[in-house]
Amino acid sequence: MKNLFYLVIVSLLFAACTKDPGVNSEQPESSQDGWVSAGFIPDKESLNTRGSGFQNMLHSGSWIMLEDAWSVPAEGKPGYLVHAPRLFVSSLNGNSWDTLSVPSKGFVKSIYADSTAFFVGTMNGDVLKYYPDTKEWEKINILDSTNGIEYGVYGIGKFENNLIVSLAGFKDSVSKEVVSVIRLQNGDSWVDLETPPIHYDTYGEGTVPLQFHKGVEWNGKFYIATMDGVFELTSGSRQWKQLPFPPKVQYTKRYIPRPVTDILVHKNNLVIAETSSMLVYEWDAIGNDWIAMDSLFLDGFDKDTVDYIIRVNSPDEIHSLVSDGVHLFASGDRSYPKVYMGDYGDPYGNIPRGWRRIAGEVINGKIMPTSKIYSLDVIDGFLYAVSYEGLFKISLKNLDKIIANEKDFF
Repeated sequence: MKNLFYLVIVSLLFAACTKDPGVNSEQPESSQDGWVSAGFIPDKESLNTRGSGFQNMLHSGSWIMLEDAWSVPAEGKPGYLVHAPRLFVSSLNGNSWDTLSVPSKGFVKSIYADSTAFFVGTMNGDVLKYYPDTKEWEKINILDSTNGIEYGVYGIGKFENNLIVSLAGFKDSVSKEVVSVIRLQNGDSWVDLETPPIHYDTYGEGTVPLQFHKGVEWNGKFYIATMDGVFELTSGSRQWKQLPFPPKVQYTKRYIPRPVTDILVHKNNLVIAETSSMLVYEWDAIGNDWIAMDSLFLDGFDKDTVDYIIRVNSPDEIHSLVSDGVHLFASGDRSYPKVYMGDYGDPYGNIPRGWRRIAGEVINGKIMPTSKIYSLDVIDGFLYAVSYEGLFKISLKNLDKIIANEKDFF
C-alpha cells in the first residue's frame, strides 16, 4: 500500500498524446471465456527500471483511465527514484492511448471518476478535472490559502453531487507535524469538515488528522475508507462518526491499525476490504457491526509473536472490490480475481462464505492475468483487471460456465 504520509514535491510535466516508450499499445484480443489483453502492455525494460507497471484504473462513460507506477530520479539525490505516476486514457475498445500531460507541477497522487469526467489530485494540492471527449482540463480551486503548507490530495469523492476532497501535508520540514483538510463543495464555496485524530502506526502511538483515500455514498450518508477504519458523514453535518472496528480475528499483544483498502456498495449493502484481517465485511446497520463475508478457522498459535494464526479464504492482501450489481468481485496478491458465492444465486445457489476464482480458458497459449491484481472494474459486461503486467479483461456473459469447475474457497 502506498504510504499515505510520504510527501514529495518535485516538478514534472508528461508528454501528451504520444506513444510512450514505456508502454505498448496493441490490438485487443477477443474471447468469450478467457482473459485477454485489453490493448495495453508495459514495456519489459522500463517495467524493470522505472516501474511502468499499472496500479489503478477507472472509467467515465465510454472512456478508461490507467495509472502506472512510473518513477523519476529524485532531485539532488543521485541514485534515488521518486514515485511519479503517469496517466493514460483511451476510449473503450480503442486502438490507441493518450499519455496525459497533467497541468500541474505536482506528481499524481489520487484519481477519481464520475459519469462526466476524470478528476486528478496531485502532490502540490491541485485538483484537476479532465474531459476526455474534448481533451480539456479544468482546475478546481479547493483552498483559499495554503499558509505555506505543501498539501497533497489523498482522496476525492462525491456526496450529494458535491465534490469532497481530502488533503494533507507537513506543517513544516522540521517538526513533520501532519496537517489535514477535508473540504466539501457547497455551490461556489467550500465547507471545512472536522479532521479528528486517527491511528496509523503499528503500535498505535502515533496519530494524524483524519484523511481518506476513497469514499462512497450510501443511504443518504457518506462513508470513507481510512488507515483507521470507516467513518460516516451525515448530510448537513461537519462531524464524522467512526464506525466500530470489524471483529478482531488476529489476537496479539500488539495494536494493529485497521486500514480499509476499498469500500463500495453492493446490492444496497456497504462492503469493505480490511487489511489486518484480510477479510471482506458487510455492514449490519441494525446490529451496528461488521459481518465477515469470508470463512475463518484457527490454524495454530505462534508462541514467539503471541499470535493466533487465522486462515481465511479471501484473496490475500485485498487491493480492489467491484460489483456489477449482481456479483461481487475481489482481487489481491493471489493471481486471478474471485467472485463471491455467498449471494451468487442460480445456477449454483448461495454458497455461504465461498469464493471461486475466475481463471477462464487458455487464450493464445496464455492464462492471464498471472500476478497480483491491483484494480478491478466492470464495464459493458466485461470484468477488467489491472496488474503490473498490463490491462486484461474477460467477458462475464458466460461467468457461470467459467467458474463451473472451480473449487469453492472455504
